Amino acid sequence: MAVPRVMTGAIALVKVQGQVIGKMKTVRAQENFRRLGVRGLGTIMPSEESVTEWEGTMSCEFMEISFQSTGITNAIRRAFANVNSQVLFGNPSFEDQLVLDDTGVQVDIFKKVTDVINPITGIITPKLQPYASLFNCFIESDSFDINEGSIAGHSQSFKYLKAIVY
Repeated sequence: MAVPRVMTGAIALVKVQGQVIGKMKTVRAQENFRRLGVRGLGTIMPSEESVTEWEGTMSCEFMEISFQSTGITNAIRRAFANVNSQVLFGNPSFEDQLVLDDTGVQVDIFKKVTDVINPITGIITPKLQPYASLFNCFIESDSFDINEGSIAGHSQSFKYLKAIVY
């Protein structure tokens, strides 16, 4: 039986809406748990540490191609003639898109693994194995950086609503 390989950038694939995200440098997910000590009357010593809050965040970094085409697909829609709300006129706008988006995007991360090895040629046929899925990711920041002597970058950060489970 083959020993499982460690996860590396070379065998990772990130998909949004079934499309592989290209030119991605980094994806980082973090879940924070807030705990509060439970104390009773007559003591300052905690008897337990109860979880009272959960928060999931994700950040992504990309090699920049163009500001309008780099990043997580449909995480933020900017192709509008109007920036401010046009609800009174029945027109779409950037503001209304952000305010009314209650779904966000789903980000699926996969690991390339060996499916079969041709016994004659020794050629490996890979398959994708789910690594983690992040649901209801809502954008919090969208930025780019351009530095002399390096590849321009694009960064996005998100909050997501559901904990990663297996």
